[in-house]
Amino acid sequence: MTQDTTAENTRADAAGPADAVLPIESIGEASPVLASDRTVPGAVLVVGSAFSIGTYLFLVCLAVLPVFFASNALASKGWLVAGLLTLIGTVPILGLMIFDYAYMRALAGFRFVRTFAARRIHAALGVLTGLILVLVHPVACLAFLAGTGLGVFALRLLARWREQERFWDFLPAEAAGFLSGRDHTGYRIATTPTREHALAGTILVAASALALVVGFGAGSYLANGEIVDSDAVTTIALLNALAAFSTLSFARDRMRSPTQAGAPEAIVRAAPETDEAVNEVGLVVRHLNVVSGGTRSLLIDVGFSIEPGQILAIDGDSGAGKSILLRALADPFSLTGMQVEGNAAVNGRDLWRRQSGSDHLPVVHIMEEPLLMPDSGAANLGCYMGSGVLERSKRNLEKLVYSSEIVSEICAAPRATQLPALQRKCIELARAFTLAPSLYLLDYPEHFLGEKQISALVSRLKEEARLGRCCVLVTRNRALLEICDKTLVLQEGRIVDFGSAEDIRERKAAGWSRFVAERTLDVEEYLENWIRSHFRRPGDEPNKRKVAHVASELLAFSCSDVSGPDSGKSIVFEFKHFEGHCILRMQDVEAPISSSTLARATAELKRRKDSVRLSPLASVLGNTEDVDIGTDFDRRTISVKVATFDPRLKQAETADETKGT
Repeated sequence: MTQDTTAENTRADAAGPADAVLPIESIGEASPVLASDRTVPGAVLVVGSAFSIGTYLFLVCLAVLPVFFASNALASKGWLVAGLLTLIGTVPILGLMIFDYAYMRALAGFRFVRTFAARRIHAALGVLTGLILVLVHPVACLAFLAGTGLGVFALRLLARWREQERFWDFLPAEAAGFLSGRDHTGYRIATTPTREHALAGTILVAASALALVVGFGAGSYLANGEIVDSDAVTTIALLNALAAFSTLSFARDRMRSPTQAGAPEAIVRAAPETDEAVNEVGLVVRHLNVVSGGTRSLLIDVGFSIEPGQILAIDGDSGAGKSILLRALADPFSLTGMQVEGNAAVNGRDLWRRQSGSDHLPVVHIMEEPLLMPDSGAANLGCYMGSGVLERSKRNLEKLVYSSEIVSEICAAPRATQLPALQRKCIELARAFTLAPSLYLLDYPEHFLGEKQISALVSRLKEEARLGRCCVLVTRNRALLEICDKTLVLQEGRIVDFGSAEDIRERKAAGWSRFVAERTLDVEEYLENWIRSHFRRPGDEPNKRKVAHVASELLAFSCSDVSGPDSGKSIVFEFKHFEGHCILRMQDVEAPISSSTLARATAELKRRKDSVRLSPLASVLGNTEDVDIGTDFDRRTISVKVATFDPRLKQAETADETKGT
C-alpha cells in the first residue's frame, strides 16, 4: 500500500469498526472528535477543472487570432484593422489574468491542487487539441506528436540520470562552517537535493519549440496542397506548440524521480488483513520492518500486542529504533527514502489506511518537539474545529497549567510557535486528549514539562487507560515508567525482551537483563552485540570477545538440537555482572543435557588439539569456570560462570608497576 503524494488522489477507504472499547459516555466523557486524513473536497476538483479549461480556451483564442490578422489586416493593408485586431487580442490576455485571479481567490488554500490539477487538465486538453488537428489532416498533428514524443523520451532519460547538480557546491574549507553549526542556512542548502535535473526546463522549451517549427512546416505543406488556407499556417503551428507544452508540463511533474522530488514519501507495504485481524482488540503489530536506503535495517521483524487500556514502555539504548517505531506506527509515509513492511492495527483498524471521510481518529503521535502551526494559540489548541472542541481543549489545558488565566493568555497569543516551550508542549498534550484517539504514541513526553505537568500527565494517562485506550511511551521519567503495564526492549531495531513491566523492572533492578529471540543462528550477530552492550568500560574488549564467544557457542549448541515443531520456538538468554565474573544463562525447550553428553564434551576438551575445532558444548566448558544444568518450568536451563576482569583495576596495577620500576 502506498500513499499518493498528491492530496487530490487520496482514496476514500471504508471506515473500520468502532475504536472505543468502553462506552465513553458511561463515565461522563464527551465523544471523541471526528477527524479525516488529508484529502480534497470534490467541489474543489470540479471548480478547478472548470477554471483550467477556461484558461486553456483563452490560450486557444490567442492561437487562432493570427488567422484574422492574415485574412483581414494583411488583406486590407490598413492600420485601422490591424490596430483593432491588436486591441481584440488583448481581451483574451486580460481575461486570462482575471480568470486566474478568480481561480486563486475561489480556491484559496489549495495552491498545490490548483497547480497540479491545471497541468493535468491542460495536458488532457492538449491531447484533445492534437486529436482535433487529426480531423483536419493527419499531417496537422505531426508536430504535436514529434515534440511530445521526443520531449517525453528526453525527460525519461534525465529522470534516470542520477548525477544531480548541487544547489551549492561548497569548498572543503567552507564545510567546517556549516557542519559545526555556525551556518544552518548553508547546511540546509548543501544537503537539500535538487527537485529535478537542470536540463528539464530546457527540454520542455526545446520540445515545444520543435513542435512550433514542425507545425509551421506541416501547415505550409497543407497550404501548398490547398488542404487548408494559408492563413491557418500560423494557427496550426501555435496549436501544436501549445498542445506539446501542456502535455510535457504534466509529464515533467510525473517523471521526477524520488531523489529529484525533494521529499519522497516512504514505500509502505501492508500484508492483507485476515478476518481474525479485523476482530482483534488493542494494539497489534506484526512483522514490522523498516529499511533505510534499501540496505540498512532500522526495525527488524518487530511484533507485539497490548490489550485495550494497557500502557507500554519502549526501552533501549540510543539508536535502538524507539522513535522510528513510533513514527512507523503513526505515519510510515513520512519516513523519507525508507521501505516499511508489516501490519499495524488498533482495535481491528489498520493504522496505515488513509481515508477522506470523517471518523474517530485512530492515533495521535506526540514527539519531543510540539507540532504547531504559525497561528494563534486558540487555533492550535482547538485544532481548527470550532468552539466546542476549543472549550474541551481549554479544560484539558487548564489541568496541565493549573491556571485559567494562563489558558486565556495562551489562547490569545497571536502565534503559538512563539510561546514558551512548556506552554507549547501543554497545547499539544491538551489537544491530543481532546482528539481522544484509540492509541497514544508519546515520544519523551516529559520533554519541556515540569514536575507538576508530569504529575498531571500521569493522572490523565491513567484515565485514558480506564477508557480502554492504548498508550505507547518512550520515556526515561520514573513516574511515567511506573504506570506502564508492559515493557518492550529494543536493540538495533530488534526486540530483545518483552513482558510485564514489573517483572522487567525487578529484573533490571537486580542487575539482570534478558535477550529473547527465535531459536536460529540468524540471531547470532544480534546476540553478540547484546552481550557487548554490557561491557562499556575502556579496556573491556577482551571481556566482550570472551563472553560473546560463550554466548554464540551456547546458541550453536541449542540450535544443533532444533528439529520439527521446535524449530520456531524461542530461546532466552539472561546476563548479570558480578565482581570478577558474570553469569550467562540460556533457556530453551530441549531436555536437560545427559551425563554421557557432558562426559563426551569433557573428554573432547581434554584431548583437544590446536588444529581441531571443539564442539559448541566443549567450547563452552573450556571458556567457563562453572556450568550448571537444570530445568525451569519444562525449559532446559544452562547457566555458566565466565571469569572477567575490571580493566580499571588492571590499569591501576600497571601504573603501580611502572612507578615501582
